[in-house]
Amino acid sequence: MITIKRFLETTKSLLTSPRTLALLAALYAVLLATLYGFISTREATVSQVAITFVFLVLIPIEFFILQAAILHRARTQNFHWPQILRDAIKLAVVTIPIVLLGFLVNYFLNKWQAHHLAPEPLLTLPGARTPPAAQPLHWPTVLFATARLLLLGVALPLAAIHLWIEVAAQEARSSFSGGARTVLQRFGNAFARAFAFDSVLTFALGLIIFVLVPYAILFLGHPPKGNKTDFAIFIARLLLVFLFTLIGWIATLTTLAKLEPPPPVPVSKISEVRVEAAA
Repeated sequence: MITIKRFLETTKSLLTSPRTLALLAALYAVLLATLYGFISTREATVSQVAITFVFLVLIPIEFFILQAAILHRARTQNFHWPQILRDAIKLAVVTIPIVLLGFLVNYFLNKWQAHHLAPEPLLTLPGARTPPAAQPLHWPTVLFATARLLLLGVALPLAAIHLWIEVAAQEARSSFSGGARTVLQRFGNAFARAFAFDSVLTFALGLIIFVLVPYAILFLGHPPKGNKTDFAIFIARLLLVFLFTLIGWIATLTTLAKLEPPPPVPVSKISEVRVEAAA
């Protein structure tokens, strides 16, 4: 209940901050527009190929700037853009091994599933009197789909988010200082916090808002038939999907950032405090 209450308080605080919500919505809208431009541009001429490559470069830049802005706002309640740009670079660097791990997990799941393929359905001739028998549930397919959902849709995103929080809360030098053993220990602690109960519950609450609710709004119900009323309803659905995905993701990321312990104070700062106290 404490975790749910914290998540609801974060969402309420976001909804009562129109300036913050408008700024993050603008970043999100730019990201969606770039994605649409990348998908809709046809590679026919040299200029279109160049535009496609430009969009391909801009998409990760805009994505990590949005994540860095959310995390920076969660820590400082403000937007300091030079620091946000530096945080975006750190977020991109620590995401690379997570993406490679995701490709590796998916590769091994595909190789493993190739040995447990579903049986081919029986061939039925046209005009047969007896209807084809229903195929039994193929449990290996269900288990592999569940494993992909849990690993690629929950575990790796949670690990990536907590790595973002870990490196964004510290300076670049302190994030990777102390030797390989210290860095691995710090990142190992971040992985451990990623799969704690509060973290998983927060991410599950966020999934309901930024995945399940937008899916229900967009795909459930009768499709538009082409008249003006249905077209207006479709536009309203798109706006609601935009708001729910944005608000749900911001609330999830902000709540997870607040669950993290504060970063350790550098030794130099502790010495300065001691000197000032002695004086």
